[in-house]
Amino acid sequence: MDRKLSAILAADVVGYSAQMERDEAGTFERLRARRKELFEPEIARHHGHIFKLMGDGLLAEFGSVVDAVECAVSLQQALAERNASVSEDHRIRVRIGINLGEVIVEGEDRYGEGVNVAARLQQLAEPGGICVSAKVAKEVEKKLAFGFEPMGQQKLKNIAEPVEAFRVLLDPAVAGKPMAVNRHPRFRRNLAVAIGVLVVAVCLAAAWWRPWEPPLRPTALTANAKADTRPSLVVLPFDNLSDDKAQGYLVDGFTEDLTTELARVPGLFVVSRNAASTYKDKETKAADVAAALGVRYILEGSIRRVGDDMRINAQLIDGSTTGHLWAERFDGQWTDVFALQDKVVVSIAGALKLRLVSAQGKADVAGGTRNPAAYEAYLQGMEIYNRRNTPDEFAQAVRFFQQALELDPNFGAAAASLAWAFWDMDGPRGQALTVSDIGALYNVYKYLGEAAKHPSPSYYQLVASLLVREHRSDEAVAVMFKAVALDPSDPLNYVGLAEALNFNGRPDEARDYLVAANRVDPGSNDHRHYQAGLAEFGQGRFEEAVDYLERIDLQSPDPWPKFYGLQVLVSAYAHLGRSDQVAAYRDRLRNVMLERKDGGANQLVTQRYFVFKNPADIGRLLDGLDKAGLPELPEAVDLDAKDRLTGSEIRSLILGRDLRGGGAWIDKSTSWVQQNFLCDAIPKVQTTCGAIFRNPAGTPERRNEYTAVFRFDRFEFSPVK
Repeated sequence: MDRKLSAILAADVVGYSAQMERDEAGTFERLRARRKELFEPEIARHHGHIFKLMGDGLLAEFGSVVDAVECAVSLQQALAERNASVSEDHRIRVRIGINLGEVIVEGEDRYGEGVNVAARLQQLAEPGGICVSAKVAKEVEKKLAFGFEPMGQQKLKNIAEPVEAFRVLLDPAVAGKPMAVNRHPRFRRNLAVAIGVLVVAVCLAAAWWRPWEPPLRPTALTANAKADTRPSLVVLPFDNLSDDKAQGYLVDGFTEDLTTELARVPGLFVVSRNAASTYKDKETKAADVAAALGVRYILEGSIRRVGDDMRINAQLIDGSTTGHLWAERFDGQWTDVFALQDKVVVSIAGALKLRLVSAQGKADVAGGTRNPAAYEAYLQGMEIYNRRNTPDEFAQAVRFFQQALELDPNFGAAAASLAWAFWDMDGPRGQALTVSDIGALYNVYKYLGEAAKHPSPSYYQLVASLLVREHRSDEAVAVMFKAVALDPSDPLNYVGLAEALNFNGRPDEARDYLVAANRVDPGSNDHRHYQAGLAEFGQGRFEEAVDYLERIDLQSPDPWPKFYGLQVLVSAYAHLGRSDQVAAYRDRLRNVMLERKDGGANQLVTQRYFVFKNPADIGRLLDGLDKAGLPELPEAVDLDAKDRLTGSEIRSLILGRDLRGGGAWIDKSTSWVQQNFLCDAIPKVQTTCGAIFRNPAGTPERRNEYTAVFRFDRFEFSPVK
C-alpha cells in the first residue's frame, strides 16, 4: 500500500439539487461548461489533477499546498466574476475545503483521512468561500496574500479528533487582517487564468497582472503597464561571439528559450522575444529600451562556442538608473547547455529577489528535450523555417525537425513544428518534399499525435486552430489556456486565445487577451488588428470595429488578415449604412476571395471560415454582407430561388433523418442549420455550408427530390420517408 503527503482540494456545488429540479438540462450544461473551461484548466495550471468527479463535486490533488490555495482562490474569484453577469437562479457557486495530509495511493484514486478531512472542511465553508485546516494555514500564511480567520476546533463527521479550521479571507484588507509577505492584489479571472505556469516553484513575490480596461489603444496600454507592480524584464538578443557566424541560430535559440523560461517564473513579467528582436545588432541605450518596451530591467549578454566549449556572459541592468545589478560568466560544455540556462534563470531570479525553491528543465514542462544534438537540429530548423524561405529551404527545415525527432522521440516541440510545417505546405513546398495535399494532411495529424504526448505551446496553437474550424470553440478555448500557461511571453498564445474566444461568443474576453498580447509585444500587427476588429464587431460596436480593421495593410503578402478582415469590414460598413465605403471595399474583398480559389466571392466561403458557436454572431456577419450585396451562392448556381428551402424546412427535412443518394456528404452528428444554410463540421477537415433546393422533377425512386449546393459540388438526394 503506497502512501504520500498531498494537498487535497474538495469542491462542491451549493444548491445543486434545487437547481436540477428547476432546470435539469440547463444546470447540467452550465456545470459541465464551468468544469471544462474553468476548473480543469485552472487546476492543471496550478499543477494539480482531478482524481474523482462526483456529479456536483470533485476532488483534486496538488503536490504543493501553496498551489492548492492559490488555485482555490482563483476559482472562487473567477466564479464570482462570472456569476455577476447571470441571474441568481443560474449561478454556479461552490464551497471549497483544503487539507494537507497523508493519502493512500491506489492507481489514479486517493483515499484516507487526508481526503476525508478536506471533504468535511468543504462542508464548513460558506457559499463562494474556502475553509482550510490549520496545517494548510500554517504552511502558506507567510507565502500568500490572503488572511486566515480562525474558526476554532471543529468536530467533523467520522473524524475522531477535532480539526482546527480557518476561513480564507479573499480580501484581507477589508477583513482587517494584515497582508502576508506578498502585498500585490490578485487580478481578475479573465487574465489571471492566463498567466504563469510554474517552471520553478512559487517564489516569495508571486504578484500577478493587474486588470486593465479596453479598448486596445497604445495610450491605455501604457497606463496599465505602469499599474503592474511586478518586476518587468526584457531579454535582448545575445551577441554571437563565435568565430563561426553561421552558428547564430544557437544564440537565437538560447535567447528565445531563456525568455520563455524566465516568463514562467511567477511574479516576473517578461516581454516577448519578438519585441526584443527589433534591437538585434543595434546600438541601444538601456533607458530607451526600457521606456519603449515598458520594462524596468534589461538582460543582455553574449555566447561564444568553440567546438563543445561554451562561455555565456550575462548582465542585468536597471533601465531606470542604467546601473548594473548583476553580471556573471558561465562556462561549460555544449552538452551542459540546459544546465547553463537553468543557472542563468536562477541567478537572475536571485538578483531580482525572487527566491526559487525548486526548478524544472524545459524537457519537463513544454515539450522540450534534454538531448543537445536534438536541440541543435531543432534550432537549425527553426532558423530556416522562421524566415521567408524558398521551397527547398522549407524542405530543409522539415528535415532538421525530423532529425530532431529521430534523436529524441519525446521531443514534443519538434513534432509540433513538423505538424505546423505540413499545415503550412502549399504546392511548391509540397513538390520540394514530394508530398501531396492528402499526404500533407495525413502528416499534420500524424505529428500532432506525437506532439500530444509532450505538449508545447505551438502544439496547442495548432490544435486550437483546427478545433475552431470544426465548430469546437469550447475545446479550443480550454486548449489555448494551456498554451498561455506554458509560455506567458508569447503573443501568439494570446492572439490564438482571442480567436477562440471570438468564435466562442466571448468577444469582451477576447479583447482583454489582445491587450495582453500588446503588453508582451508592444506594437500591433495585421492579425491583431483583425482580431480586435472582430471582437468589437461581435459586440455590435461597428464604428470601433472599422477603426481596427482599417489598419490592416492590404498590400501585405500575408493573405489571411486581408481575407478575414475585409469580410468583417464590409459587413460593418453595411451595418453603418456607409454605401461609399461598402462599394470601395467590396471590390477588394471580391478580389481577395477570388485569389483564395475557394469557390469565388460568396457567403458559402464566408461560412467555411467564420465558424461561430452562436447563431447570432454568424447572422450579424451575413446580414451585413447581404446588405453589401455579396451573393449567398456561387454565380454558377442556376436553380430557381423559389425552390430553395428555408432554415426551418432544412431542419425538418434533414436533421435526424436518413438520406439516400448523395447523402454520404452529411455527417448528421455534426450537422446544424444557420440562417437558411445547412452546415456540417467535417472531422479533420473543417466546416462546409450549403443551400438545399427542391427538385420539381425528382422522385423518391431516383433519389433526386432535393439538391444540395456547396461551394464546388452538388448532390442529389431523397430523405427516407
